[in-house]
Amino acid sequence: MRRPLWRRYRTFALALLPFAFLAFAFFFPLWEVLSLGLREEGRWSLARISALAADPYVRHLFRFTLEQALLSAALSLALGFPLGWLLARYRFRGREFLRAFTLVPFVLPPITVALGFVLFFGHSGYLNRALMGLFRLPSPPVRVLYSLWGIVLAHAFYNAPVFARFVATAWEGLDPEPLEAARTLGATPLRAFLTVTLPGLLPALASAFSLVFVFCFLSFAIPLTLGGARYATLEVGVYLYARVHLALPEAAALALLELLLSLTFAYLYIRGGGLFATHAVPGRGLPRRRLFSRPAHVLWAVYLIAAGVLFLGPIGAVVADSFLRGGPTLRWYRFVFSPLHSPFIGTSPLGAVGTGLLVATAASAGALLLGTIVSWCLRRLRGLPFRSVVEAALLAPLAVSSVILGLALLLSFWRFPFSLLRGTPWGIVLAHVLLTYPFVVRLVKPLWDALDPALAEAARTLGANGLWAFLTVEMPLLVRGFLAAWAFALALSLGEMTAVAMLSRPGLVTIPFAIYQLIGGRHFGPASAMATLLIAVTGTVILLWERLAARLYVRGSGP
Repeated sequence: MRRPLWRRYRTFALALLPFAFLAFAFFFPLWEVLSLGLREEGRWSLARISALAADPYVRHLFRFTLEQALLSAALSLALGFPLGWLLARYRFRGREFLRAFTLVPFVLPPITVALGFVLFFGHSGYLNRALMGLFRLPSPPVRVLYSLWGIVLAHAFYNAPVFARFVATAWEGLDPEPLEAARTLGATPLRAFLTVTLPGLLPALASAFSLVFVFCFLSFAIPLTLGGARYATLEVGVYLYARVHLALPEAAALALLELLLSLTFAYLYIRGGGLFATHAVPGRGLPRRRLFSRPAHVLWAVYLIAAGVLFLGPIGAVVADSFLRGGPTLRWYRFVFSPLHSPFIGTSPLGAVGTGLLVATAASAGALLLGTIVSWCLRRLRGLPFRSVVEAALLAPLAVSSVILGLALLLSFWRFPFSLLRGTPWGIVLAHVLLTYPFVVRLVKPLWDALDPALAEAARTLGANGLWAFLTVEMPLLVRGFLAAWAFALALSLGEMTAVAMLSRPGLVTIPFAIYQLIGGRHFGPASAMATLLIAVTGTVILLWERLAARLYVRGSGP
C-alpha cells in the first residue's frame, strides 16, 4: 500500500535537513569562489576568466594537465591490462594476494607514492645506486624524476591496478561459447583474441580509461611533489595562486575554469557509463590455465619481474629508508613520536600525528552520520518527482575537486560563522566530511535498498515507530555495511592532503602534509617513517573494508 501523499511530502521536507547543511557548508562556499572569480569592481564579468584563458602560463597549465592525464591513462592501460589478463586467465600460487594488490589506489595515500618515487627513482635513489654498482656506471642511468615522465610513471603506478581490476572482472564475466566456437572454426588463439575476446573487453577498457583520465586530470599530491611549479597541473596552479602568490581572485577564476573542464569530463564519463557498461554472463566462465605450463609463459616471468620492480620498489624503498637511512636505526620512528618542535613541519611530529588522527576520526564519524541521513532521505524519496535533482544536489561534492573545495572553504573562513573554524582542525574536518560522505552513501544505500521492506513493516505493524524499527530491525542487518563505510571514509581522510594544503596554517598539519613538508626539506628519514606508519594504518583499514565489503556484496543478497 502506498503511503498517503502528505506523509510522502513530509519525507521530502525532512530531506531538506541535509540539504540545508550542504547549502551552508558546501554551496555557499562554492558561491564565494564563483563570486570572486566572476565579479570585478562590483559587476559580474568574464574579464578575469578571459584574461586567464589568454595567459600563456595558464594555457601551459591546461596543455600540460591534458598531456600528462592522457599519457598517464595510456601507460596505466599498458601496465594494467596484462595484470588483469593474468588474474582472469591463469591459476597460480599467490593469485589472491596479487588480486588484493589491485587495492593499491585505495590503500596508498598519493604522497607516499610520490615519496617512494623520490627514494627509488631519484638520482641517488635505490634503483640508480643498484644499477651503478652492478654495471660500474659513472652516473645515474635512470633520469625520470622531476619531469613529465616521472609524473606519468607515478600515476601509472597508482592507476594501473584500476585497469587490472576492470579487465579481470570483465574477462571473468565473458561468455566462453563464442570463443570456443571461433577456435572450433579454425581461428588461431591470436585471431580469436582479436575478434572475440578483445571486443568483449573494450567497454571495460573504455570505462577504466575514462575514469583513470579523470583521476590523473584532478591529481594534486603527485604533480605537486614530483613536478612543482615547473610541471604544475591546473590543480597545482590553483594552489600556487591561492597559497604561494596570494592571488585569490586569479585562483578563483582558474578554479572555475578547472571546474568547468572537470564537470565536462565527469559528465562524459557518466554518459559513457551506459555505453561502456558490461554485464557478466552467468555460466561456467572461461577456464583458467596453469601458469608456466608452456614455454611461451616465460614472458609472464619477464612482466612480473618488471612489474615487481615498478610496483614494489617505491614502497619497499619507503619502508627500507625508514629503518636504514643513517644505518640500521629506529631514530626516525622516535622522531615521529617526539613531542619536540620540528622546524620542518612547524609543530611537533607527535602533534601532526595527533591532528591527523583527530581529523580522520572526527571526519569519518561525521561522514558516516551525514551519509546515513542522506541514504535514508534518498530511500524515502523513491517515486517522488524531482528525486534525481534532489539526489544530484545531495551528492554534489562528488563533482568538485579537493583543491576547489579547499579554496571555497578558505574564502568562506573569512566570514562569520565560518571564521570560528579558521585555523582550527575542525575546518579540515568539515572539508573531509564533505569529501568522504558521498562514498558512504555509495556503500550504504545499495545495501539498505536490498533489505526486505517487509521486515520494517512488520515492526511497525507491531507498534514500533520508524526510528525504533530502524534501530531494532534494519540497523543490526546493516552494521557490517556501516563499518565498511566508516573504514573507507577513515582511510580516505587519513590520506587526504589537498584540502589540508589549502586550509593549513603554521603548526596545523596532518600526517600527509607533514610528509610533504619533510620531503621539501629533504628530511627523508622522518618522512619515510611517517609514511610507513601511514601505509600500515590505511592498509589495515582498507583490508578491513575489503573483507567486510566482500561478505556484503559478493553474496549478492545484502547483509
